[in-house]
Amino acid sequence: MTLSYAPFALLIGALLSCLAFNLSFALATPLLPLPEEFSYLARLDGSSVSEIAPRQDGQPVFPDQPPSCPICEQNFGSIDSCAQAAPVLANFSMIIFNPGAFIDVIKCACADTFQSAYPQCVDCFTQTNQTQFLNSSDLPSVLTGIRNICAIESTLLGGVATADGEVTPTTSLNVPQATAPTSAGPSCSTPAPSRKRAWVPGSVTNMYSAAKRRRMSFADDVDREFEANTAAEQEVSGKVHVADRFISAPKDHALPLQTTPRTHRIAKVFGLADDRVLKYTDTNVEPSTNSFLGRHRFNYHQLLKKPHQVPPTSAEAHLGARKQFVLALDGPGIPSDLFAYPISWSTRNAIAVACGRDVYYQDLDTRAISHLFKLAPNRGKLVTIEWSHKEPNLLAAGTTNGDIQLWDTETTTQVRRWQEEAFVDVGGMSWYHKVLAVGLGDGVIALYDIRDPNPIGRIESHRDKVHGLRWRHDGNYLASSDQQGVVQIWDASASKSLTAEDRWRSKMKHNAPVKALAWCPWKPELLATGTMFPDGRIRIWNINNTPAAAPAPHIISLHTSVTSLLWSPHCKEVLSTHGMSWQPRAGASESCPNLPSDVGPNSRARRLRDRERPVSVKNALTNSLTVHAYPSLRRIVSVPAHTGAVGHSCLSPDGTKVFTICPAEEAMKMWHVWGVAEAGERRESVFDKCRIR
Repeated sequence: MTLSYAPFALLIGALLSCLAFNLSFALATPLLPLPEEFSYLARLDGSSVSEIAPRQDGQPVFPDQPPSCPICEQNFGSIDSCAQAAPVLANFSMIIFNPGAFIDVIKCACADTFQSAYPQCVDCFTQTNQTQFLNSSDLPSVLTGIRNICAIESTLLGGVATADGEVTPTTSLNVPQATAPTSAGPSCSTPAPSRKRAWVPGSVTNMYSAAKRRRMSFADDVDREFEANTAAEQEVSGKVHVADRFISAPKDHALPLQTTPRTHRIAKVFGLADDRVLKYTDTNVEPSTNSFLGRHRFNYHQLLKKPHQVPPTSAEAHLGARKQFVLALDGPGIPSDLFAYPISWSTRNAIAVACGRDVYYQDLDTRAISHLFKLAPNRGKLVTIEWSHKEPNLLAAGTTNGDIQLWDTETTTQVRRWQEEAFVDVGGMSWYHKVLAVGLGDGVIALYDIRDPNPIGRIESHRDKVHGLRWRHDGNYLASSDQQGVVQIWDASASKSLTAEDRWRSKMKHNAPVKALAWCPWKPELLATGTMFPDGRIRIWNINNTPAAAPAPHIISLHTSVTSLLWSPHCKEVLSTHGMSWQPRAGASESCPNLPSDVGPNSRARRLRDRERPVSVKNALTNSLTVHAYPSLRRIVSVPAHTGAVGHSCLSPDGTKVFTICPAEEAMKMWHVWGVAEAGERRESVFDKCRIR
């Protein structure tokens, strides 16, 4: 007896006092009596029941017939031992002072073997005329009481009954025999108190305290049961399925429960133990083979699953629903160079295209096509055109000879003309108000003002041709990219005229030429860059948080040339157009270095470099128009745009449609990609009614 059991016993005794009183009558003797339900089996004269004499030791006899007798014989020992411990329930004080015995009785009564075999014993003793072992007439109420006790017991103690076995008492009890009832109703007498004897340990195990003996006994029982179940399952199926619905399976070699803290620390050092109880990636967990539970899990998941709601502004609701272009236009003589900019969309909804030496534009509202100008033969070829955002009637055009012209579409006249002295070809162009930034083939960025006939600034920092130029929407920063994959950002807010000293932070290096540049309209610090062959990646930089010489925080590896990038002004999505695709070889290198002239065709260095050279393939991204989500970088939709590489793309004034151009097809296509958010009703504010005069 220990004082630590008193609160636990009081809690259990208060909840089970009523049920335990009924159970005490049923278990006061080795077995319960004949109930009224089985009274038809025996006649009053006893003519139909054979007389079987009991054994000399007072135990019942189990013949082969009826079939209930062999079943009762197999489990009679468990039922009899449970009944021997029943007088503990006769007195409530014994539950308080001897809680261990009370728990043993509950364990025995709640065993599945007792509940299933006891009715068989009643049937056997009735048909064999051994009713002297039965002295009660309320069997249904006793079985109901046992079930109620087991239900409450499972809630309080966590369940002690096994799945397909029996639980026998683990504590030896010296329980006195209860006296026979003296009245008509059932009653139980208080057992006589036992005499106090000096305790002498019978073994080394008994030298420990009662609490430690219970822990050791429970651990041994769990280990034996685990080994027995494991051996039985391995004999049947050869594999143990121990995965549970919510708790991961234990390790194959679980540590015993009585392991000391020192042993546990040593096991952790050698990797044999782990403090984590719930692990979501456990190698011992195997998929459940129970199809019944699988169907329930699936049905429960379907009940909790929310339907996928597509935002009305997303490309999934427009381009994903209809993967077809809206309008197609011919463009004969489009520049074949993928680094050219032969198409531009004005804020007046006019699309302009450079076809050979001619420039045409079409008003998409009226579908009227106009010819703007024809380039002189000695001025080279047109490679870049760009509409002005603030003055949509002005169109800038650049040639391969460094000739930059500015035309007015309303008067069809040339406003300005600037000629580079080096006669280098023109790369990218970008407008901000009245300032035009032009990238040149020698790595120079020239700045022009439509009000000044001469350049207002030059930035000499790039070492190769400047392919990409983009002003940020507020005009504070200018991004530039070149053939060597170097991207630089220039701070225009630092001074009125940009110079090489106005570079913002360090260079952003790539492994391939960069043409595609795009500033995010709803998060100004984000800059998206796209590389050509042999890198084929989209990188999204945060110019305020990215450290110097650090990689981009968001990278999308596509192994496909990225020719242009466009951010959606209505949702968090970015669009990319692509050309050829490839599959890297050897896995270690994704580059395709330029071979020196002195390397022979049969040399070992040439063979090693050819082995690393990527292989051209055709996949879903080849010559496609693809939309990605931000910041998850999930691919929302990808549509084959043209049969050849997409040279360039431009966004409509409302930010919902995109025009793509293909030099191989000499065609242009318009796609409905995004949608405009519905304007909600503005809630009236108190400031709308009251004003300060």
